[in-house]
Amino acid sequence: MKTDKYIAVISVILCWTLTLISCKKEEKIVQKGIYNGPLSELHGINMAYTDSARIMVRMSTETQLTLQNDDKVYPKEVRIFFFDKLGNNTTTLRGDSARFIRSKNLYHIMGRVLVNNQIKNETLQTDEMFWSPDTKKVYTDKPVDIKTPEQVLHGVGMDSNQDFTDYTLRRVTGVLSVKNLPQ
Repeated sequence: MKTDKYIAVISVILCWTLTLISCKKEEKIVQKGIYNGPLSELHGINMAYTDSARIMVRMSTETQLTLQNDDKVYPKEVRIFFFDKLGNNTTTLRGDSARFIRSKNLYHIMGRVLVNNQIKNETLQTDEMFWSPDTKKVYTDKPVDIKTPEQVLHGVGMDSNQDFTDYTLRRVTGVLSVKNLPQ
């Protein structure tokens, strides 16, 4: 009889042990996907580049996204204002969107890009433009239209200083007005 009690107790212990072991929750290892989205999203951006406490360039846009590689994306309209040493706004550049490429310290302005040079009363239109704050140069390899008070110039590709007072068009065509032609 004692052995029957021992067998019964051992059987109960075994049943409980098996029950506890079989009810153990299985842990699944889930691999998380790599997040490729922005690290931060800022709104109402108004940045200034200064030299000796003078604003030389000001950029404004509605939204800035910072990516994993520290590039910045500006998905909405971007406006860049260039100033002379006296603080006068000389040139305005606007684009539908832009991207700052950190590894090259280069802005890539995209969409309908318009440039207005108030000094020379000239406007420029293209689909894409690059601006380097380091070299203070802008350039594009896309078609460019420039309207001056006297003429309309077309070209494919352009290099310029950042305030567009000294530019070079590549593959130029256009309508030029010439004064005082010999008769």
